[in-house]
Amino acid sequence: MKTFSTIFAAIFILCLAFLSSCNKPDETGPIIYLLGVNNQILESNQTDTILLLYTKYVDPGVLVEDNVSDIEDVIVTDDSEDVLSVTSDGYLKKVEDVKITYKAIDEAQNESSIEKNISIKNISEPFAETYITNRSSMYLPAIASYNSIVAVDSRIPGRISFPKVYNHEESSQNIYFRIVADLYSPDLSTQYSSAIAYMGTAADKETPYFLDMSYEEGINSALDFEYLMISAQPFTDNLGNQYTISGVSDPTNNDLPYSRIEYLDNSNTIKRIVLELNVTKDGEYTDRVTEIYTPL
Repeated sequence: MKTFSTIFAAIFILCLAFLSSCNKPDETGPIIYLLGVNNQILESNQTDTILLLYTKYVDPGVLVEDNVSDIEDVIVTDDSEDVLSVTSDGYLKKVEDVKITYKAIDEAQNESSIEKNISIKNISEPFAETYITNRSSMYLPAIASYNSIVAVDSRIPGRISFPKVYNHEESSQNIYFRIVADLYSPDLSTQYSSAIAYMGTAADKETPYFLDMSYEEGINSALDFEYLMISAQPFTDNLGNQYTISGVSDPTNNDLPYSRIEYLDNSNTIKRIVLELNVTKDGEYTDRVTEIYTPL
């Protein structure tokens, strides 16, 4: 009888242990997979995404798995609306690098997360680099070559910033100005848009021509541009002088800007950027300037 009681007790304990293991609480969070544009699961080295400024971000989303909960019972959220800067129409409006965080919560309230790196870049990016700058002028003395770091604008697609235009010395002070120039093509919009400059289409100046292009397609298309439109830009120098710098029209075709991008023959390799400028000082015509930017 004693032996039977011992066996019964052992069986009872084993049953309790088995039932206990069956009722073990779920402490494992869902697994989250980032998806690509074709709904394929991305590898860890494929998760970074580069987008063009003033396009619309279409999120491919994520796929989730859970060890207990059904997929439809897993709650998935992301913070893309909080971290991406967009216009009221949904266009990406700022050059920036952000992280979108996706979170998944199962029925047991276990939470998992994963991040996607998003980089928004201006279509004018191929022209942002360091150049040797040479200036010729009607009235200023010759100036030695100097280096300029040309940058893209953070808000206007197709816009480039030149930081040391009309660099000269006056009253023992070094005077120079930062101007912006916009990529321009007579085959696209010839009307200025405050949002996208001359990056619109011939039919609609407010719709970027590259709206449906990938980053790679857009960057390649930027290297087809040959002209730079430079609007009149006012400045006050350190001495209180009022300057205005503006682009010059092509003397053979006044509808085209004379400032231009030149490429090596039959290639999209930048040979040089040429700025053709008129300068006024205190309201009076002051100088006619050519600045040549040669990539280092």
